[in-house]
Amino acid sequence: MAKKISLADVAASLGLSKTVVSMVKNGKADSYGISKETQRRVLERIDEMNYRPNALAQGFRTGKTHTLGLIVSDISNGFYSRIARKLEDLAWQNGYNMVICSTDEQVEKEQKQIEFLLDRQIDGLIISSSQADCNYANKLMDAGVPIVFIDRTFPGLKSPSVSVNNEEGARLVALHLMDQGCTDFLVFANSPVHMSSMDQRIRGFTNTILEAGFCFPPNRLVVVPFSQVEETVRNSLNDCWQSGRMPDAIFGLNNVITAEVMNQLKNRSISIPEEIAVISFDDMAFFNLTQPSVSAVGQPIKQISETAFQLLIQQMNKHSTGEAVHVQLPVTLIARESSLKKSS
Repeated sequence: MAKKISLADVAASLGLSKTVVSMVKNGKADSYGISKETQRRVLERIDEMNYRPNALAQGFRTGKTHTLGLIVSDISNGFYSRIARKLEDLAWQNGYNMVICSTDEQVEKEQKQIEFLLDRQIDGLIISSSQADCNYANKLMDAGVPIVFIDRTFPGLKSPSVSVNNEEGARLVALHLMDQGCTDFLVFANSPVHMSSMDQRIRGFTNTILEAGFCFPPNRLVVVPFSQVEETVRNSLNDCWQSGRMPDAIFGLNNVITAEVMNQLKNRSISIPEEIAVISFDDMAFFNLTQPSVSAVGQPIKQISETAFQLLIQQMNKHSTGEAVHVQLPVTLIARESSLKKSS
């Protein structure tokens, strides 16, 4: 492996001091009276030798690496990939790079990724956490780590957070399905269900249908492990089929699960929505292109990203009030073909 070129190597090759080369590189040469010729020689040699500064060492010296971290459960999930794209653009526009990590909903992996980023002097973190409570998050906040939580939050959280009104979104789904004449519901939730987003969606949906007088047996809520979406959805629908009690409506609590529900129903040649209505929490662009198009609760990706970024920058610049700001944004129900049992 070729030796990494250091600032001292550049200086030695020119017969100059490391201090002079550093001043030129950092744009301070004129203020220290360094000649234009010397500046030209230094810049040319830096280019010739392909010198790259050690960002980590600079971070230790200045306390800033101009790097942010984003930690989510699964960057391949369309919800998180759209947020990551927007946050990356915002970071770049404001002079930052962004490192993105996926946790696979593993608490231990999440904590190790946070430690990895902090060891590299990351300037701030945006996290969609799989933790069961706020204890670990509050330790980070107490240690002075600028951090914002998105999508999922916790009671007692000291850090700012940005989420959506999950309970209201699920309530709208329940009302919509009942309005379409549905009476037998099957809900697929992703694990772990202690996450605020899942807990709120389950509560919003089940409370609404129970208040309307419908039953919701425990076996009608299926918890889907992160790495077993296809298998769990398929087996659950097989169990319903064999028992002779297929639902007339299915609510997928995220877009990945809903896409698999659509796939499995089509494999069984089940007519959507005539036999079973399907609706998703979280909209995707392709949901409007499928046959039938898929109903969904839409989340404000742009607003989530911009709000989280602004809250993080305020912390990093010490402009926050010191009080945790918890922003909850509204959602919208987008009714498409997959849930419209009634003819228009």
